[in-house]
Amino acid sequence: MAPEPTLPEAATPASCVALATGTVQIQGKDVQLWVGDKQADKKGTVLFYWHGTGSLSAEAAAFMQKQIDEIVADGGLVASFTSSLGTGTNTGNFVWYTDDFNMADEILMCATQQLNIDTHRIYAAGCSAGGLQAGAQAVVRSSYIAAAMPNSGGSLLSDWENEFTPAIMTAHGTCGKDKVIVEFTNVSRHTDQVFGLRGGFAIDCDHGGGHCGDPPELVAAQWQFLKDHPYGTTVDPYKGVVPPAFPTYCTRYPLPQELPGCP
Repeated sequence: MAPEPTLPEAATPASCVALATGTVQIQGKDVQLWVGDKQADKKGTVLFYWHGTGSLSAEAAAFMQKQIDEIVADGGLVASFTSSLGTGTNTGNFVWYTDDFNMADEILMCATQQLNIDTHRIYAAGCSAGGLQAGAQAVVRSSYIAAAMPNSGGSLLSDWENEFTPAIMTAHGTCGKDKVIVEFTNVSRHTDQVFGLRGGFAIDCDHGGGHCGDPPELVAAQWQFLKDHPYGTTVDPYKGVVPPAFPTYCTRYPLPQELPGCP
């Protein structure tokens, strides 16, 4: 039997902020939302976005406007966070922490009451420090995150919430061109290897550019990957290969032997 997502405990309607396109306050922090209309005949996707060091919540639209428009049109929700609660475990370079996932929990709880959400299609994305946070969310919230698409990211954490391994498709630049404190080539590849060895579906893409240089065609491929891997996917939709429509610089994981790290 395919695993089912376990959602955070439902909030009472009175405790929920009204979810609408714009900025709302969640646990004292501003969160930028893009929210579609509830549709009785269609279930919407939820995407959590985490920005990079020194960036803003609007970064989500800079990288993923087309995908945001699609989610909104289908009655879903995109939440892009502005700043950290600053508590819990640091997930990268002291920009985001694991307690920030409590904000995502609250938004998700309220979204299930106010919208018609597909609880098998809850995803994470982000760039740089946000890419590390998106990868960490797939680990720490493996109870409901179906898949993640870090842009110069991955996960430095290993404290999995449950036995399910979300799918992940990482994007990064080549060795030496995508290093900001950490070498993101190494982090991305290692993350995919770990996820793959746990039984998750993983693809890594070296676009050859610089930090957070995910080109639009790769963003589109990552988004398609997420949509093809709803929560609980156990039969590989790609049959062990990278789809031919994806960029040729993408590699399926796990590898028989992990690639040598960048110097």
